[in-house]
Amino acid sequence: MSKSKDIILTRLRENRGRFLSGNILSSELGISRAAIWKHIRELRLNGYQVSAISSQGYRLEREPDLLNTEKLEGSSIYYYQSVESTNMTARLIAEEGAPNYSIVVAEEQKSGRGRLGRDWFSPRANGLWFSMLLRPQMLTPARAAPVTLVAAAVLANQINDQFNLPMKVKWPNDLLIRGRKAGGILTELKGELDRIDYLIVGIGMNINQQELDFPKGLRKIATSLHIESGDLFNRTDLLLSIRNKLARAFNLFFTEGFVPFYMPWKKHNVTLGQKVTLSWQGGLLQGKALQLTKDGALQIQDNRGTIHTVNYGELI
Repeated sequence: MSKSKDIILTRLRENRGRFLSGNILSSELGISRAAIWKHIRELRLNGYQVSAISSQGYRLEREPDLLNTEKLEGSSIYYYQSVESTNMTARLIAEEGAPNYSIVVAEEQKSGRGRLGRDWFSPRANGLWFSMLLRPQMLTPARAAPVTLVAAAVLANQINDQFNLPMKVKWPNDLLIRGRKAGGILTELKGELDRIDYLIVGIGMNINQQELDFPKGLRKIATSLHIESGDLFNRTDLLLSIRNKLARAFNLFFTEGFVPFYMPWKKHNVTLGQKVTLSWQGGLLQGKALQLTKDGALQIQDNRGTIHTVNYGELI
């Protein structure tokens, strides 16, 4: 931080719970009101919640909850303040020989990605933005296809059981709470038709955002654990807990396949039995989602009664 911004933050902390006049700050620092506003905006971009009221000034509402790097040490977790995307960074460490179940986690992503190249809004110090590196032995890409569904089932189970929040899964990768998106999963791999060099499972979860933290275009369709519960969550503890559960689940998946996760996924799903529109290589497929196969494929019956079994695509 710049010296002026440091001083502004210190003064806001000293006046916590009270508004501090912009005129006073301007006089104390010997800079313009416009410069004060610029520093306030930078603080907000760094995760500080600062309210502003005309004629009253500025008030510090909340400081960023940065991940506790001491707790993350020694657990094959690669921590970054900011990355373009955790999946991109995970590919780099994979190529450098990082071990199985390594995690790349960042306070923010500048170019977070969802499926089909969509942007993923990843603000600083409010969510969990991380990717897990997997190095399965003797597994083909075809057998690995349900790995996204495994992650979705594990996450929904944990959020339901630990926090009593009704997280649901939408095939293949969306995590929803009361119909609004709380998270998503993006899986990528490097390999050949008969083998996998490595898998990367990227996860984005909205944790402590308030509604106004989202861009206007997302406020009706996105949510966070905080919005749904009113609670603030320790992101470090939640990350470590999720990481352990995912590692155990993926180990089971690599040895026994999708079968152990079939019923947990069905329990939390919002897809089966619904009319759906699938966007995939064949174009658009409309019909009813009938069933999930034991290997994680979705069966859709079209308007002519034909049943299609699909392993990839996007429900729109």
